[in-house]
Amino acid sequence: MILHLKKRLSKDSVILLLTVLFIMLTLILRNIQLTVENKNRVVIYGDVLHYYAFLPAILVYHDLHLDFVAKSPGKFSDRFWPVVAPNGKYVIMTTMGMSIMYSPFVVPVHYFLKLTGQDADGFSSAYNYALIVASLFYTLLALILLIKILRQYYSSKTISIVLILLTLGTNLIHYNTREPAFSHVFSFFLIIWLTYCIDKYYKNNSIYQAVLVGFILGLITLVRPTNAVVMIIIPFWKIGSIYELKMRITTLLKNWHHILIIGVVILITWLPQIIYWKSTAGTFFFNGYGDGGKFFFGNPQLINILFSYRKGWLLYTPSMIIAIIGFYWLYKNKRHLFFPIVIYFVINTWILASWWLWWFGGSYGNRAFIDMYGLLAFPIAAFIDHLNFSKYRCLRLAPIFLLFVFVAHNLFQLQQYHNGAIHYVSMTKEAYWESFGKLKPQGNFYELLVFPDYELAKKGIYPKPEVKVPEKIEKNVQFYEKQLRNSPEMIRMLEEKAIKENISLDSMIKRDALWLYKNKK
Repeated sequence: MILHLKKRLSKDSVILLLTVLFIMLTLILRNIQLTVENKNRVVIYGDVLHYYAFLPAILVYHDLHLDFVAKSPGKFSDRFWPVVAPNGKYVIMTTMGMSIMYSPFVVPVHYFLKLTGQDADGFSSAYNYALIVASLFYTLLALILLIKILRQYYSSKTISIVLILLTLGTNLIHYNTREPAFSHVFSFFLIIWLTYCIDKYYKNNSIYQAVLVGFILGLITLVRPTNAVVMIIIPFWKIGSIYELKMRITTLLKNWHHILIIGVVILITWLPQIIYWKSTAGTFFFNGYGDGGKFFFGNPQLINILFSYRKGWLLYTPSMIIAIIGFYWLYKNKRHLFFPIVIYFVINTWILASWWLWWFGGSYGNRAFIDMYGLLAFPIAAFIDHLNFSKYRCLRLAPIFLLFVFVAHNLFQLQQYHNGAIHYVSMTKEAYWESFGKLKPQGNFYELLVFPDYELAKKGIYPKPEVKVPEKIEKNVQFYEKQLRNSPEMIRMLEEKAIKENISLDSMIKRDALWLYKNKK
């Protein structure tokens, strides 16, 4: 019996090891593909410029006050985007959590470049690669920790399906490859790590685990302050009844000094940030977003954030419907896991939907939900496990079928996004269905996009996107199409253009006809 158990454990471990290797190899190959396609690939751009700014400011310019930017603002406009504090000083807009997460990878690269006499400017390709490696490394750690937690409850087959679905069947793959330095992969890891440590803390109530929980919470909030809501899982973890909740409160009160330790460690973790704000902005707390960073808790855009064509989470990441369905099976079979996760999910979704920019800028799908994927692995696993052990053979085959469908659909959408057939911020119902099933934008796709009104959004007003393509425009465009199609010479030219841009001749004719209409004298 013991030998059988050892063989079983060995087989399970091999399955999980192969799963992790498959996932990591897929992510690495995708990164290589993107790098080969673009030899000058840059990952330090957009929001990453804010997250990353602390590192070049310290390592390259030795000036966290950004006086070098103040002296020559135009010179650094493509590298530093500071905000101006009320005292007139330049301040890095975001907190330094991401720079801390990047540093174990960026610092060695920086000093290696310096020692070998290469350009150590903080922004060369070597630094970009360091951030890609950082993203992959934290993803690997996240998968290992998630396996350790899930193995307490689910089979290796179930866990393997969950891991592949999470990484390749959602927008997580995009933020591991196309935009690997954004905060979401890092928060994904930190929240899984926190869950793992909370689980261990309640098993032995050690001070060491309390210190670790405080440190991780400090990092989580330094990376993304709104993720402080994850603290809700601390008192509720593995609580499935009112009686268990009463017992948990008693335990926490008995170990009040552990709670104090967690709070002190969080404060210590935040101390460098607080000192930075005091030395630059002149205050202990500084909101870098200013008036632009608002929450409208009385007007959460729940329907929009979940289902809208602009950036609805479940529309562009339909695999997560499994998580929503899975909450039922989690409640039925593992109620002590259901309550902490569903409470966190509901509260955090409400917070995300209340953010003035509920679509969270340009992105593939709604990126803000990625941070929660580690905990959403539990309801996904509950549903997959239910199917895996069904008495009906067809249902036992369903998980593999669902995995194939959702991963294939997600990878197809990723290519659509890469080609521009899914717009990063301006999608509408009309544009979505115009592009549905097409790898490249075709027809009137660009005419069907509606850019969001950011000024109204700052006031918590979100008008329904209206696509305005009057019949008169259509008729005029059709007139120019006819003219182009009747000219053999123009057809030859458009065929050459279509081949170069890798789109159909029909799409090229429609695009040129629209251009002619817009630029007619």
